[in-house]
Amino acid sequence: MYRLGTDVGGTFTDGVLLDETTGRITVSKVSSTPENPAIGTIQCIERFAIPLDQASFLAHGTTVVINALIEGKGAKTALITTKGFRDVLEIGRCNRTEMYDALYRKPRPLVPRRLRLEVNERVAADGTVVVPLDLNEVARLVEVMRRDEVESIAVCLLNAYSNSKHEEEIGTFLASHYPEATVSLSHQITRRYYEYERTSTTVQNAYVMPVVRKYLKSLEQELEARRFKNVLQIMQSNGGVMASPVARDIPIAMVESGPAGGAIGAAQLAGLLGYRNVISYDMGGTTAKTSIITDALPETTDQYLVEGRPILLPVVDMREIGAGGGSIAWIDEAGALHVGPQSAGAAPGPACYQRGGTEPTVTDANLVLGILDPEYFLGGEMEIAPDLAREAVGKIAEYFGLSVDEAALGIVKIVNTNMSGLLQSMTVKRGYDPREFALVAFGGAGPIHASAIAREINVPTVIVPPSPGVFSAWGMLMADLRHDFSQTYIAPMDQASVDSVNAIFAKLEGRVRDLFELERIPEGQIALSYSVDLRYIGQEHTLRVPAPARMKQSDKPSLDRSFDDMHLRIYGHNAPEERKEIVSLQVMGIGKVRKPVLEKIARGAKTPTSGATLGKRRVYVGSGTYEPFSIYRRDLLAAGNVIEGPALVEEATATTTVGKGETCSVDEYGNLIIALTGEGR
Repeated sequence: MYRLGTDVGGTFTDGVLLDETTGRITVSKVSSTPENPAIGTIQCIERFAIPLDQASFLAHGTTVVINALIEGKGAKTALITTKGFRDVLEIGRCNRTEMYDALYRKPRPLVPRRLRLEVNERVAADGTVVVPLDLNEVARLVEVMRRDEVESIAVCLLNAYSNSKHEEEIGTFLASHYPEATVSLSHQITRRYYEYERTSTTVQNAYVMPVVRKYLKSLEQELEARRFKNVLQIMQSNGGVMASPVARDIPIAMVESGPAGGAIGAAQLAGLLGYRNVISYDMGGTTAKTSIITDALPETTDQYLVEGRPILLPVVDMREIGAGGGSIAWIDEAGALHVGPQSAGAAPGPACYQRGGTEPTVTDANLVLGILDPEYFLGGEMEIAPDLAREAVGKIAEYFGLSVDEAALGIVKIVNTNMSGLLQSMTVKRGYDPREFALVAFGGAGPIHASAIAREINVPTVIVPPSPGVFSAWGMLMADLRHDFSQTYIAPMDQASVDSVNAIFAKLEGRVRDLFELERIPEGQIALSYSVDLRYIGQEHTLRVPAPARMKQSDKPSLDRSFDDMHLRIYGHNAPEERKEIVSLQVMGIGKVRKPVLEKIARGAKTPTSGATLGKRRVYVGSGTYEPFSIYRRDLLAAGNVIEGPALVEEATATTTVGKGETCSVDEYGNLIIALTGEGR
């Protein structure tokens, strides 16, 4: 039997095939097909040439949701909300996320005002029905929406988090009277009280739902035609996977589907190698992304912004910038050189791809410098043109009066500085010491730049996994099924009813188990964890503290102390004498899937064999100087081999740079462990 992971990126679609018998991994990489990402996914899978009825597991990450939101290509959406609250979506919050941007404008609502429709109902914060719902009003709204040819409907009523009765009634009515439209009910997505964020999340879910359903239906039909018999698993933003039928109803949970796979893979790999604290660094064709892993788990956040619009769901805490292999180098009106965020993408791609691109990109610069081998790009499967790369970078060189090589080095230095700033924002600015972390570098371009970035922020160790260009797809093979549910419950800790808390925990647990039943997860493979969001009374923001499954009055003092300790660690101060307040309760369910056993590679001597050594290549390092870099074929390296920099380790999906003064050793699983010492530091 085989396990498959596929990841649709902005430039390439990646695939990983794991033979469950031998532990052997095979990779596949094809150009993405933005017009229909399912095409690229099937092409990627077909390259493995295995009958899909022998695939026991298929996890899929996709950019369909994030692309629809960023490009504004979702469905025509309407919002039904409580009378007087139609403008919550436009008013948003009073704080400006871009405080010093004089040209800042709030994001445009995905639903125009004429389609933000109101019903005269009211539920109090305690769940009491104050004004009953009149379904005749809903019937009139259906006629309005039908005339406007609305494709998807978001329903978000005031205080529905506390009592969802009216939302359920509207949902039932729409199912029978407007079945042609998809419907998103806020209480089924999040039951937290933040009115604007809850509305925004529900609207975005509705906006992408028809797009995602069409995409998943197309992909499932293609897989079924190829005899795939199991349930397609979709990577979630929270680092878990969910069955495709579940994803159809909560597509917004897929917003950072692919990148989350990389973070999970980095966490699993780091745990296997004995590293507890890791920086995950993913540089692909369009963007560079980073996340923090502490105690072998990726950090998560409860709120995420896409185009300035909040999503109130758990997401692996990632930051990204427009700095990938396809990022375009350009000169602003003041004559300063920039790299990104504009990208050449998959089409036309970098100039060297020979697909019509003419702008200089990071990939073109690395080819000019001598880091990339034009004869071995994608393992020799893709022909690239060094002369077109030099011609494109020559535009930058001519403007500044530099040699083409110096201009290429300038492009690379700028993108490295941009990325080191990104990593600093996730470490130093959050109180973490980078010297206590290792950097796991992956993505098609990540291993090229990883050592230089690690040196800038004083990370001592870089880990490059095998086939780093498809590592996010590999991470999906390591992901468990996961579902998170939360509900607002506001009460001072010392006055909170443990019976009420336990009743909410039981309700949330029931929702988790219902989904696992739909996904056919046996009881013995389900693990549940419980937590409470606490704050000092008078504060706005909360911290999440682990809690027992069934809370007792005697548990409250230990929760108090845990919150005080966490507040001190994160903010540098606490106030143990202050009373605490519960704000919300959470249940997280993990449906454990069998993890693949990794294949170990053959052991060799300290010095790589002559077959693994491909001679030397001149690489431009600045000031008119070229240095001879030793070239190695990664698939011919053995465990125990040690490589002294400067060197380049080449493989089909990526090239790894080992800088001068750095040492690269190969571990038993084929990972490259780069120690930054001596001149390299």
